[in-house]
Amino acid sequence: MADTLIVLFAVWLAYSIRLNTFHVPNQAQLVLILSAPVLAIPIFYGFGLYRSLIRYVGEEAIWAAFKAVGLMALLWGLLAFMTRAYGIEGVPRSVLVLTWLFTLFMVVSLRFVARWFLIILSSSSVPRRHYLIYGAAEAARQVSATLQRHNPRLSILHVTDDPSLYGRLIGGNPVYPAREVPQLVRRYDIKDAIITLRYSSNEKRMSVIDSLRKHGVRVRILPAFADIVEGKHVVNMVRDIEIGDLLGREMAVPEKSLMDANTQGKAVLITGAGGSIGSELCRQVVPLQTSRLVLLESSEVALYQIVRELGEYDELEILPILGSVTDEGLVKRIIAEHRIDTVFHAAAYKHVPLVEQNPYQGVINNALGTLSVAKAVYESDAEVMVLISTDKAVWPSSVMGASKRVAELVMQDFAARAKQAGQEKTFCAVRFGNVIGSSGSVIPLFSEQIRDGGPLTLTHPEATRYFMTVSEAAQLVIQAGSIAHADAGKSRSDGDIFLLDMGEPVLIRDLAIKMIQLSNLTVCDERNPQGDIAIKVIGLRPGEKLNEVLRYSVEPPVSTVHPKISVASEPPLDALDFERLYRDLGELIATQDHDGLIELLSRVTGLGSNANPREKDV
Repeated sequence: MADTLIVLFAVWLAYSIRLNTFHVPNQAQLVLILSAPVLAIPIFYGFGLYRSLIRYVGEEAIWAAFKAVGLMALLWGLLAFMTRAYGIEGVPRSVLVLTWLFTLFMVVSLRFVARWFLIILSSSSVPRRHYLIYGAAEAARQVSATLQRHNPRLSILHVTDDPSLYGRLIGGNPVYPAREVPQLVRRYDIKDAIITLRYSSNEKRMSVIDSLRKHGVRVRILPAFADIVEGKHVVNMVRDIEIGDLLGREMAVPEKSLMDANTQGKAVLITGAGGSIGSELCRQVVPLQTSRLVLLESSEVALYQIVRELGEYDELEILPILGSVTDEGLVKRIIAEHRIDTVFHAAAYKHVPLVEQNPYQGVINNALGTLSVAKAVYESDAEVMVLISTDKAVWPSSVMGASKRVAELVMQDFAARAKQAGQEKTFCAVRFGNVIGSSGSVIPLFSEQIRDGGPLTLTHPEATRYFMTVSEAAQLVIQAGSIAHADAGKSRSDGDIFLLDMGEPVLIRDLAIKMIQLSNLTVCDERNPQGDIAIKVIGLRPGEKLNEVLRYSVEPPVSTVHPKISVASEPPLDALDFERLYRDLGELIATQDHDGLIELLSRVTGLGSNANPREKDV
């Protein structure tokens, strides 16, 4: 109805301005004027002007109105031109132009005024507050427009490091230098901020986050476009800062050729498929067009959860198998019957204190379980076996670390056997530190303790650990296996041990403080006795190290084609008799000879030798 009146008024106004008088149309002109809305309304409908929600009208409405009104004016002008054939007075050309201009202006204005009116009515009770957006690019403009569309009483302040933008306006919002953040926070009592530096380094984002948190500002971050495409975040939403944003590491971009080499068109077996690393390997492998994915897991609950999660990949054959890697017969049948090409061996007990209290089961699962899988691969047509190792295998101070070091030695033993037999098989290990969010990581423990109100239990004020996101670790494991297989036959040593670049070790105390701040809480200590969460030092648990290292050798690792993957130069001891080692481990476990088992692990792996120079200072 409003658009009908607008079109009628616009045509009459065009006549009046053209004739410079309050125009009273004659009969012929009246017919033409009344025909204008008859043409206009169906056209407006066809261009979607009545499908848009008024509250969310934006730039697209202007473009739709521009096209619709233009077509309406063109057809009306054509109709006016045709009436001349019947002796009816024509329409001056300037009237056509003025009609188009006035109609377009009023149709668009009507919608934006209606939107403004609706928003004002719905937000009149909301108090005016100020919001800081760190950034002044297109992403920052979109975020501020979205925020103010929902709350026009929200004041947006942009800050940037680009001097050319100081004092400018973005969508009507002022842009300030980044150095003025402290004054802006105090002047406008800013409580919330959004960081839109999507193309900046992690180091830059960390610096900005820390500077804002010092002033008590709650910080959130705009997600990357890759996360939006994968559905992890909604386009017009920001996410809270995750602990991975604070580790100061750049995520490695996976190389497609390396991701595909051992997976595309291959039958893949993942042991420990329900664990932290195993389940992430499943998620990374399924989109790589494998011909078959076999999941071996001893936990029924864990296996059910990962199979349910992977259920959306209907085109991929997924075979869940309940069982243990220590069941040598089962592993051999799986590899033979399903014609497995690639094995990612992630099954392991990894909780240091638990394995310390259950050393026999730890060695059976971690060391002899690896031996079981390696034998099955060696005796089958499988091409690649990749062991998931740990930095705790280097100068081990725990049974868990020592058992994983034995697992590495197993890989080197079978790599040498395959080489001597002329088999084109690859046995390798990938060694890295903690992954964020895994069941054995300190981060889930801290999160639970924060939810419970604290305190956060810290083993030692100087304890450090390496950290990596679980997705990045899984991607690098897959790529390391491809590098090892490509180098088969020209291997630097018998059984490569690949190291992942995990950046610098993180001080656990700093991590605890940042996690408390992420929860918008404060640390309770001597300087702030009224804080929310305390940090309690409980001492190192049995088998735990103060610091972790990634390699035995003092020699620098050898680089590979991937910048985040290198190879450690750590050949096994020349005098090591592997068959005797496996036999002795089995006998000591069978007789429950604890002292003998520890002595053997110490002799073979250096367990408890304190050979790590960094540990001598403790």
